[in-house]
Amino acid sequence: MRKSGRQVGAEYTEALLTYLEALRQEGKGLPARAGKVSVAAVALASGVDQQSLYKNPRCRELLEQAAQELGLQAIEARAVGPTTQDDAKTQRIQVLEAQVATLKAEVEGLRRQLSRYAHIEQHMVETGRRVIL
Repeated sequence: MRKSGRQVGAEYTEALLTYLEALRQEGKGLPARAGKVSVAAVALASGVDQQSLYKNPRCRELLEQAAQELGLQAIEARAVGPTTQDDAKTQRIQVLEAQVATLKAEVEGLRRQLSRYAHIEQHMVETGRRVIL
């Protein structure tokens, strides 16, 4: 039996709350890229559909609040460049990790889309009817 949109939204809200609480307990900031919160990385890490972070009002509100509370760690720009070579390497690793998280989220979304199209194709083969989207 399929879940209603409200049920799915409530599950996503709960998953996001759990993820944000874990970040608070660990003292970590939100994943960021180019000075902004990386929604794709948050979606991947929390298990929430990326579009829900934009469209679900409660999820969006939670993410904006967390960006204000936790985001300062993630998007804080350094006034002075790295002081040592280790700092530069650490900074580069963090940038690459954010890019990897973003790409993983994109791949997951594409896999879901491919699965959907495979289901549609299977229906067309079995029934001999086309599917109008």
